[in-house]
Amino acid sequence: MENLTAKAVENNGLKPFKDKDGCWTFTKKSGEDFRILQLTDLHYGGSIFTKKKDALCKNLIIKIVETAHPDLIIVTGDMVFPIPVIGGTINNLKSTNKIIELFESFDIPWAVVYGNHDVEPMAMYKKSRLSEAYENAKNCLFTRGKEDLSGEGNYMIKVLNEDGSINTALMMIDSNMYVEKGIAGFYSGFDNIHDDQIEWYKQEINRISEGRDIVPSLAFFHIPPNEFKEAWKKYTRNGGDNEVKWYLGEVGETNDYFGVPKFKGNFFKEMVDFGSCKGMFMGHDHLNTVSIEYKGIRLTYGMSVDYLAYRGIMKWSSQRGGTIVSIKDDSTFDVSLLPLDEVAPTLNKKNK
Repeated sequence: MENLTAKAVENNGLKPFKDKDGCWTFTKKSGEDFRILQLTDLHYGGSIFTKKKDALCKNLIIKIVETAHPDLIIVTGDMVFPIPVIGGTINNLKSTNKIIELFESFDIPWAVVYGNHDVEPMAMYKKSRLSEAYENAKNCLFTRGKEDLSGEGNYMIKVLNEDGSINTALMMIDSNMYVEKGIAGFYSGFDNIHDDQIEWYKQEINRISEGRDIVPSLAFFHIPPNEFKEAWKKYTRNGGDNEVKWYLGEVGETNDYFGVPKFKGNFFKEMVDFGSCKGMFMGHDHLNTVSIEYKGIRLTYGMSVDYLAYRGIMKWSSQRGGTIVSIKDDSTFDVSLLPLDEVAPTLNKKNK
């Protein structure tokens, strides 16, 4: 099998800096989009048993990044997969370091949020140890955030206009893992974004708005809110719905499955009422790529990379790839897909 070599990728050359509050900040060029590449659900195994699938994962990521030339890469969870029966190892730090090595090779700023698999109950290392590795990477913007908040890695990245005004706040959120802790948690249902994280989000936006019009924001996290499923049901069962606008993509999971939290939580409702959040970008369900707008918020599944977690997924390609989020001068944004069939049409064929 061909093993591609990751190397520095040219982009607009935007370099983030830390502002007075210690927040990573970009200044976008006027008249040019700020390009975010969302990747999700890499599911890198990192063991001798997953060598072939890990090579495919790495090759595809290289092809996507070389095609996208993004200003920022955001990975929305499940970077690694420390489930020994499938991944062949519980050493989630070793596989995390492999992911860091790959993304550092691009010499492009990148950021991550945790998914439900990065730190499974049986994994060797907790989030705090992985967070240390991410924070120590030169180009990684991951920040642990406040210690008293639920989850780990709740942080903000600012995108400024050339005149110094704030264009968009990128809100990175840990959507947590399972309802219960320990081994039993794996079967207890998915958790949600907690109320203290919602309050943190609103406080941060209010702080940077400084009494002016509320700053637009985009949220990046892993587990989709229950309202995503609710919106899709309205759209499909009613033959279209005035509240739901379809933009692109599809729901490829069996029986229109959405891996939503066991308990609904307040995040989506609070964001609708708050008015800042214009888009939510997530992963988790590897065959879903749909992007729809519901109650003023655009909900988007990023295209997955996964070659490992789903049985038989190596044979499929329509769901695999990357997602581009292009932020405009006026804070609006477009979403487009970079599917495997476009960026690397022979990749799967060569390695079957």
